[in-house]
Amino acid sequence: MASKAECDKYAAMLLQRFEEYTKWAIANWPNKNFPLMESDFAASHRELSEILGPKLSEGEEKPASEESDRGQYRDVTPMPWP
Repeated sequence: MASKAECDKYAAMLLQRFEEYTKWAIANWPNKNFPLMESDFAASHRELSEILGPKLSEGEEKPASEESDRGQYRDVTPMPWP
């Protein structure tokens, strides 16, 4: 079993590589009319936090709207056009 230090080092390296990948993807995105933004990777960052557990999510709080009384379901249906 890996030590806590090894786990922390792995988590830090994975986060660093993800951030480098995000910066590379934004800088090299070919469609300049529809550029990528860091916010496009927010869901991926949340997933990475869930994979690595509290090592990355320390200090990060979920917005109250996500933790509200919706239970286990989250509405992902987009709003209809007017």
